[in-house]
Amino acid sequence: MELDIYSLGNAIVDVQFGVKDEFKKYLEEMSISFGTMTLIERKEQKNLINLLKSKYGEPMLACGGSATNSIFASSSFGSKCHLTCKVRNDNMGNFYLRNLKSNNILHNKSALDEYSELPTGQSVIMVTPDAERTMCTFLGISNTLNKSDLDKEVLKRSKYLFIEGYLVTSPSSLSACQEAIKIATANNTKVAISLSDPNIAAIFRAELKSLIEIKCDLLFCNELEALSFSQTKSLKEGEDYLKSLSSSTLITLHEKGCILLNNDSRKKIQGLKTKAIDTNGAGDMFAGAVLHSVIEENNLHKAALFGCYAASKKVENFGPRLSKKQYKEIKETFL
Repeated sequence: MELDIYSLGNAIVDVQFGVKDEFKKYLEEMSISFGTMTLIERKEQKNLINLLKSKYGEPMLACGGSATNSIFASSSFGSKCHLTCKVRNDNMGNFYLRNLKSNNILHNKSALDEYSELPTGQSVIMVTPDAERTMCTFLGISNTLNKSDLDKEVLKRSKYLFIEGYLVTSPSSLSACQEAIKIATANNTKVAISLSDPNIAAIFRAELKSLIEIKCDLLFCNELEALSFSQTKSLKEGEDYLKSLSSSTLITLHEKGCILLNNDSRKKIQGLKTKAIDTNGAGDMFAGAVLHSVIEENNLHKAALFGCYAASKKVENFGPRLSKKQYKEIKETFL
């Protein structure tokens, strides 16, 4: 069977809390940067969850992970998707794989690990009243994803390979990504990569660049990630640098829309007015919508318009995803 999108990503269960602005002081005390993703240890995460529960009650649980959120959107819009990931045979891991199956997303045969002592990864997501999200992630068993987990024959029959930038934090996952891009290149499968987070783009810049330099047909990032990865404070300089690496690049600008860099052209695409309550998953929704649109043979300009529209609907809702009915409505009302 031919697939539309073969993706690699960290299988992360989102543990999401709505918090008050006053909680920012706790983040500062823990040396956690507001509005970004920070990797933390398991014990630290448990303590943070207990603190949040004592202040804000029980969290909302969802199957997250950047690539997963994106292909969940793509699949809901009608694309055939596959996720290569790693979970533990525990409650969270089984919850995760059941969720993929119920949403028609295939996964690698080795996704469920019976023997590892590491648990399924979790990300504590704190959303403040301004709709900004701060993430504290313990990767758990996701950190062990490696080349042997690749379903190579499935990848060879896919139109797009999509890789989330978070994977470069693990040497074995980075190696799996490099191998996947080489397989994609040899089989005329297009490659899309997301920078994922400003901290990742800065700290793991060399690792991300090692992927992009093999092949990158479409690069996703937001403005902060673009500046961080390009090592500049000038967006114009950042754009020039990204154009030298990727065939096409989409830089999201939150409510202001996005910038499309394609060959020698630059287009600014206007955003849509919306009442944002939660930006968690907005960039993932944008990427998933764009990938679905280009697979349906739309040009990148129209795909970016669809991405902006879909993301504007996502931020009006709490949590990383929408209902199946909402995805259907987004596609119908845009087209």
